Amino acid sequence: MLPRRFDLRLLSPVAPADVGARSCAGTEALVAACRLGAGPATRPLWQPWARPHIEWPYGVFHVARAETARRACLQLDGSWALADASGALGRWGVRLAALAADRCWWRALRDADAWDAGVVRDVAALQGFRPRRATLLVIEHTALDAAALALLGRLEQQARDWPRAVRLVVAGGPPPAFARAVHG
Repeated sequence: MLPRRFDLRLLSPVAPADVGARSCAGTEALVAACRLGAGPATRPLWQPWARPHIEWPYGVFHVARAETARRACLQLDGSWALADASGALGRWGVRLAALAADRCWWRALRDADAWDAGVVRDVAALQGFRPRRATLLVIEHTALDAAALALLGRLEQQARDWPRAVRLVVAGGPPPAFARAVHG
């Protein structure tokens, strides 16, 4: 059995049925913004314990529509690659490639590498969060209160010690002052 792609207590997975189309201009813009600076996430071959080099470890974005963020989740987490794989053997190949990429600390993050991606169940549960792979966290239709904003600020302070980059997307609702708007 392959390990789960992320903590189901923290994130709700996005199913392909949750979106009307695979992509749109907004989704492509958001995926490009998420990948920007997420790598190379490399460590020397002889020092797997060293801190990885990540150009931009933590970024916060805002999109107007939640479906845009859900489509980005499906693109980054490899769901479309699994859907396009031919048969069970093809799907196993996609999963094994993701697991192999997780173990190859010496190589740079690639566009085809699977991310953990999903909708945050409870913002307060992000306390102490540490990614295992590049991660897209989506907060849908929520006005963030002072406690949530403070927590997101603490995550940014912790990000330099993380092994992988994290992108947080606030979808819908009022944009936080520190979020970068993504249009498409």
